[in-house]
Amino acid sequence: MLTRTTMLLTILTSLITGVGAVEPPIDTLPFWQSGEYNVYGTGMIWEDCNNDGYIDVFFSNGNDIVLASNTVYLSQYGTMPTAATWYSANAEYSGHCAVGDINDDGLVDFFVSNYLGSGGFNTANYSNLYLNSGGLPNASPDWYNADSIYSFSCAMGDVDGDGDLDVAVAAGDAYTSSYNSERIYYNVNGVLETLPGWQSSVIDAGIDVTWGDIDNDGDLDLAFAYDNSGAAVYYNNSGVMSTSPGWQSLHEEPANTLIFGDINGDGWLDLVVAFNNQLGTGGYFRAYLNDGAGNLSTTPDWQSATGGYGSGVSLYDYDNDGDNDLAAGRWWDRLRVYENTGGTFTTTPVWRAGPETVVEEIAWVDVDGDGVEQMVDTFYTIGRKLLYTEHQPLYSVDSVIVDGMLLSPEDYCYDLVSGWISMGQPLNSYAEVYYKYSFKNDLAVSNWDTYNMVFGNNSRPLVDFYADVTVGWVPLTVQFSDSSVGATEWLYEFGDGDSSTEKEPLHTYTSGGAKDVFLSVLLPDGYHNRTYRKMVVALADTVIIGGGVVNGGSITVPVYLRNSHPMNELQLPIRFDGDVELTYDYWDTTGCRTSNFDYVDMVSYSPATKKLAFKFQAGVDVGKPAMEPGYGPIINIHFSAGPGSGTTVLDTVTTGGRVLDFNAGYVSFVPRVVTGVWQTSLCGDIDGNGTVADIADLVYMVDYMFNDGPPPADLVMANIDGTGWIDIGDLVYLVDYMFNSGPPPIC
Repeated sequence: MLTRTTMLLTILTSLITGVGAVEPPIDTLPFWQSGEYNVYGTGMIWEDCNNDGYIDVFFSNGNDIVLASNTVYLSQYGTMPTAATWYSANAEYSGHCAVGDINDDGLVDFFVSNYLGSGGFNTANYSNLYLNSGGLPNASPDWYNADSIYSFSCAMGDVDGDGDLDVAVAAGDAYTSSYNSERIYYNVNGVLETLPGWQSSVIDAGIDVTWGDIDNDGDLDLAFAYDNSGAAVYYNNSGVMSTSPGWQSLHEEPANTLIFGDINGDGWLDLVVAFNNQLGTGGYFRAYLNDGAGNLSTTPDWQSATGGYGSGVSLYDYDNDGDNDLAAGRWWDRLRVYENTGGTFTTTPVWRAGPETVVEEIAWVDVDGDGVEQMVDTFYTIGRKLLYTEHQPLYSVDSVIVDGMLLSPEDYCYDLVSGWISMGQPLNSYAEVYYKYSFKNDLAVSNWDTYNMVFGNNSRPLVDFYADVTVGWVPLTVQFSDSSVGATEWLYEFGDGDSSTEKEPLHTYTSGGAKDVFLSVLLPDGYHNRTYRKMVVALADTVIIGGGVVNGGSITVPVYLRNSHPMNELQLPIRFDGDVELTYDYWDTTGCRTSNFDYVDMVSYSPATKKLAFKFQAGVDVGKPAMEPGYGPIINIHFSAGPGSGTTVLDTVTTGGRVLDFNAGYVSFVPRVVTGVWQTSLCGDIDGNGTVADIADLVYMVDYMFNDGPPPADLVMANIDGTGWIDIGDLVYLVDYMFNSGPPPIC
């Protein structure tokens, strides 16, 4: 039973936050922060940069405060590093950014709006594009616009419906009263034009820009936030953008950021705008609803209870109840969330972050991927070229099939945040869009006051399963267990071609590799799935050291690797010890699988202990790939063999603190080893009894040379003085060695 005090608190909370509001499962302190400081992070886009299946993050930096490089952080198998992987060679006063495949090569490129020139507020600048080469952007820009402007924001969209990405930029600067037309740079066969193909008739200071099909006619319209006149929408008519706005907000206060999204669930895009009171009054977050005919209300249908320096907005259904909730931020304030209850937002936040930040951009994103599901939407809208997925924002777009044909990258483009796909050709029958979406997004923010941050979503994944063993040598038997709440059906796919419909299957892996395990379950609201990337790491990796026969002189010892995991790094210590004196000469990778590595070197050598160690490392130079699974030589080690006979073994050993170690990035382990055994023929073993240069060999030699006795068991081994033939000199040499302390047989 509720106490009177509890009831009053419940009623008060409902009045403040809205009926039915639930506090988001978002931690109030960030679980990740960027490592760079004082770079004034501004733009932020999350997308897979290197096509490894994990989402990465792009930051454009500098704002109007400092000249700074732009950065990319590559996810390390679902974990974000604290230091950037990539830095641009140029440093600018950069505003916001956009990411997408401009040149249709299947890799996303990086566009940055540069706000100020090197002279600060006295000079305009040029925006730039970094093309992606091999998984990371080129360090120096590959494209600049030809018209110098102040530009603080940009957005990629397909204005002309040809299936490739054009770029719209917000231009102008209110601080210096430098007003410009807004611009679109068209993409022609994978190359952006350097001069704008479209300019607005409105001359103002655009601060943000976004694309969306507001009138539902199958082409992307364009919205701008202005520092002087609120927000405006330019309508697209069959690929031709109007130069004057078709809609204008009644409030002409400074608008900072805006985003399209369906707020009330009627299938029509609405508009959310963050107003900023730095240059004017108000600063409220406002939503303008669509009337169902493509027209927005000019006065807001929703407004936040408080105003301020509004600067960022992002939509996502964090509580999975079927409607979009709103994350919003301000400068020097706490990031907040307004919940959608019945088609409108609560007027006061239901959640606020702990630290105060200077918010520039907000994104809902599943950083570790634990809520990501594989999805497919099917469309039957004949003649349509623009499609919106059922869920947004997306984690990835995997493939698009139109009328039974798989489209290539040059046939379509997309936007992950809005969830639209634009195709160069209309569908005649149907289209299928395969994509990934997360039911458990975290909340990320770019913040130029201190660090960029991600606040974790602490809710439980809808599909939750475990393995009792995740790393081990084949054959590897793994017990799987499902803990998804309310599941009644199961389908496991183990990543090796086998599957099971049991709830807790026992499975044995017989081949090495990192196995992605997929589980689909039937929950009360329908089927859900999860792919646990690299869940089981089965080991079957071996270092094989070459062996053979040596009779003195130079020998080459090849070292082979049979690996079932990509090799990022290998530490290989070797000891050579035995009856024959080996002297290390040099190494090479001629004909080896490591010839593409950017770091292969001998890191220690001790002649006294007969130990040496090598290190192999990929990725020291950005963009160099790891060595893929396979078999073959990785290094050739060259020795000189001195006198002696018997067996010499080459094996791995700890030397100088270095231990044999194989690093695949997601797992580090000690591979198995096949030692190299080098047999030396027994020089001077004339009678073949296994004993070198004893009295029996001398008798045998005399009998052979003077009494027609049998020949030596090995004519080469009887060539004791090494002259190349058997004669009296060999007999003298043998006597001298046996009785006069002469040199040993050299064959």
